[in-house]
Amino acid sequence: MNNNDIGRKISDLLLQINQKLQHPYLMRFIEQPVIDEDKLLLTYIMLKEKELSDVELEYFAVSTMLVQVALDTHEKISSHDLTEDHERKKRQLTVLAGDYYSSLYYYLLSEIKDLTMIRTLAQAIQEINENKMQYYKNENQSIENSMENIHRIESSLLLKTADHFHLPLWKGIADEFTFMKRMLVERKSIQNNTYTPLVAKIMKQLNRSKGGWLSLKNQILEVVDAYILHSKIRLEKLWAEEPVMSSMLEKRIEQYIEQSGFRMKKYAEEG
Repeated sequence: MNNNDIGRKISDLLLQINQKLQHPYLMRFIEQPVIDEDKLLLTYIMLKEKELSDVELEYFAVSTMLVQVALDTHEKISSHDLTEDHERKKRQLTVLAGDYYSSLYYYLLSEIKDLTMIRTLAQAIQEINENKMQYYKNENQSIENSMENIHRIESSLLLKTADHFHLPLWKGIADEFTFMKRMLVERKSIQNNTYTPLVAKIMKQLNRSKGGWLSLKNQILEVVDAYILHSKIRLEKLWAEEPVMSSMLEKRIEQYIEQSGFRMKKYAEEG
């Protein structure tokens, strides 16, 4: 299967997922859910290695992404005090929407009577939520532990799926790809002077007694860039072991690198 065939299949799966996410009442009050196309691509090309029927592959890929959409929807829930009735209603409906999207994966997998995959995805949800609690609630967490939480938050769904289908090599690829993408998004936010939970955690670990924001910003970027570089080196080694399906993923990562302002040449020269 070439890249064009894969691209067409991903478009078809996106259409199927979007159709299942449509709920007339919810769509009146909350934003259209966003589907992570990179995670869909990773899920699809992982599962493509197994001898699954087209119907089974679609069921598993769509179910996994419905879980991801549910998790991402719950991530949008505001914890701030809301004074306006319409804001409170929107928050309540966002909670319900996440629950509704999550219930869809149970329904799909029950249709093909795959209870073990239901259990696999439930374990992934538990692991992701546990790591989110550690990440968002522990203000004094070390940078290393924060980064480990991000690894698990971004990749657990894919890692559990890879375990379920006995695809050990894809675990490393999925882990590093999703983490690196998250770091590149964080880097772009830092460049735009956006204060994120990760920025707050890194700032807490750095000596801020001297210098202004520009100096601190450069220190934060150095920390993030070191993790980006480490992931990129690991990914290149892993892709060498799985070259058939890596070209589309490499192209996507290169796009994120360009958008983030990260420069490999700089680190090559320093190295």
